[in-house]
Amino acid sequence: MPNDSRFRYFLLIAVVLSLAGLYLARNVLVPFAIAFALAYLLDPLADKLESWKFPRSLAVTTILVSFFLFVVASAIILIPLFRIQLEHLAHNLPDYTGQIEAWLQPYIEQIALIDSVKIKAHLKEAFQKLGTVPLDAFGSASKMLWDSLSGLINMVLLLINLLIIPVAMFYLLRDFDGINAKLKDLIPPRYRDKAVETVQEIDEVLSGFVRGQLMVATLMSILYTLGLFLCETPMSLFLGPLAGYANLVPYLGLICGLVPALVLTFLQHQDWLSLVGVVGVFGVVQALEGMVITPRVVGDKIGLHPVAIMLAVLVGGELFGFVGVLLGVPAAAVLNVLRRRTVQRYKESSLFN
Repeated sequence: MPNDSRFRYFLLIAVVLSLAGLYLARNVLVPFAIAFALAYLLDPLADKLESWKFPRSLAVTTILVSFFLFVVASAIILIPLFRIQLEHLAHNLPDYTGQIEAWLQPYIEQIALIDSVKIKAHLKEAFQKLGTVPLDAFGSASKMLWDSLSGLINMVLLLINLLIIPVAMFYLLRDFDGINAKLKDLIPPRYRDKAVETVQEIDEVLSGFVRGQLMVATLMSILYTLGLFLCETPMSLFLGPLAGYANLVPYLGLICGLVPALVLTFLQHQDWLSLVGVVGVFGVVQALEGMVITPRVVGDKIGLHPVAIMLAVLVGGELFGFVGVLLGVPAAAVLNVLRRRTVQRYKESSLFN
């Protein structure tokens, strides 16, 4: 076997084994993947600070400290407001369960050939238990967590992962340009120009899409929160951001936000007009997102068909769980760029002509 063919053969085996190893170690690599994604998103900001004569390490430190202060300030402002809404929900929970029981009772009485008295007794007992479910569940979960060795180990691992992310992000962001240069040097000179063009196109698609989607999610969170607050929906400070940022996963925002908002609003106000208001909020925000916000902020950078987006989310979730759901669409965007490049090269080849 010629040396070139042997080298390519072993290179292919090495790539396959590396991919298999990454898949097997996917749970361990999650914090590093998150750190890399954050470093990738923040690299333009670090480059901008560096162009203002900031040393690279100081620029990265400034970014991390600013981000930390932003998180702390947000927590100081939002946690008390969220606590008030949570206490209000817990206080009204017995009333909510009573309302559900009263709403279901006429339907139970209409069921023929069934002892409605016994059913109502069981239902009343179930709703009485439901009122204590949050506290009982919290107490049981806490006891199991702290009394079991596995729970303690999981807590330690979670803390380690939370510490790994900022540390790894600091070093990746500080050395981001150097890592890119070293990877570029590994590309054979005869393929380097084409490879750099492909990587630049991938970077343009990914950076524009991811940063744009984060901005879209933030705007949607604000709009959802304001709309639900005006509708006097309980937990609006929680449901608004949940619906907005869940929109990072296509179609998940409606499920995570609309359903609980409808239930809580109906239990709070007991009228259909309030439900119409909640549906109107989600409808207006979705319309603004589809016709105004996303076209202006993101545009058509990703170039994927809606069916391909759904498939990417499902396949990513099946292979890598929740992280796969988040990364499914960006990964599909990268594959789409590679597909376009491959088709272009095929059409320019003698095989096509």
